[in-house]
Amino acid sequence: MPRNWDQIAESTEGKYVPSDFKQAMYQMVVGQCLYARFQRQAVSYRLISTYRKEFKEALDLMGLELGFNDSLQYCYVRQDTSKLIPMDLQETFFLVTLRKLYHSRASVGDLTAEGDARVGIEEFETHFKELAKRDFDKRGGSLRELLKASKAKGLAREIEPEDGDPQPFAISINPGIVDILSEYALNRFSADLKVEVSKGEHLIDHPKTDSAGVKP
Repeated sequence: MPRNWDQIAESTEGKYVPSDFKQAMYQMVVGQCLYARFQRQAVSYRLISTYRKEFKEALDLMGLELGFNDSLQYCYVRQDTSKLIPMDLQETFFLVTLRKLYHSRASVGDLTAEGDARVGIEEFETHFKELAKRDFDKRGGSLRELLKASKAKGLAREIEPEDGDPQPFAISINPGIVDILSEYALNRFSADLKVEVSKGEHLIDHPKTDSAGVKP
């Protein structure tokens, strides 16, 4: 990769300028997962997908691994799970619950055409309680607040409930959660959770980055 994006931009004959590459790079690092189907991510996704080698080399210098799921048209970055910094325990339980729910849906083929798993609030809270051995504590951040943060990372988002569902919203878990929380990471986190629950301490999986708060 060149020292900057100027040379690559010049090779596009005016289609892109250096700032386009910088913006895509920033959005990739901050966003964690980018999907072709989401309007605000599509341009960056296509640019990164077109120049995979260059972006992989640039992200490697930051200690991040760039990956792609071509069938579902998304890309993601993650960091080596051996290099972690603390995350709030409630958020950890939240993400691991989503990951387990996604696996449950995927194992029986109950996914949307885009690869999403849709679950209701009550189902989420039931699985959260089974994992955490306690009810979901809204004082640690409402479900909507946690979903808002997860949406920014391309992991899950709030959606409209199905007709007849009295709940105010439902949850759509994006396929990128499988890549961000790999089986290795999930097994490690689950083991660590058993220890940390008794301590009431913090845990897990944010890479050391800038103030944008990027996660692996």
